[in-house]
Amino acid sequence: MQIQRKNIPAAMVLESAATLTIPEIAAFAGKVIPMLLAEAESRGMAVTGPCIFTYDGCDGSPDKEFSLTVSFPVDACRGQGAFICKEVPAHECLCTDYRGPINGIGPAWSAFTPLALQQGLALQPVGREVYVEWIDQNNAENLVELQIPLQK
Repeated sequence: MQIQRKNIPAAMVLESAATLTIPEIAAFAGKVIPMLLAEAESRGMAVTGPCIFTYDGCDGSPDKEFSLTVSFPVDACRGQGAFICKEVPAHECLCTDYRGPINGIGPAWSAFTPLALQQGLALQPVGREVYVEWIDQNNAENLVELQIPLQK
């Protein structure tokens, strides 16, 4: 597994947040992603990058609630709507690529997290998945960048 240190530029995002458990992610994402895209379009915002899932307080336990934010980078915040538009500041992270079906993402995190901790850097207790290439849940060609932001 290749780990990189990467600079992430500041970005405007349109986002939806929820408190849920791991088994609830798919249903939430399936509902909210089309709603985010429709609202971006209705508010005149161009989506400028792939969907991003940000996990706060998720330790991999299926029954533990955590905060999940699903967002899309947009060119600018315009208008009002059901979802929050905000700026995510520039930051550094450790990252690795995962390619495969979504049911392999948990094991990928289980391999990545200890390796990231071994880097000796102060990490935020947050995980981020950037869905670089998404085909469907079972596709071996999905490409997801796993990121752990560094402490400032």
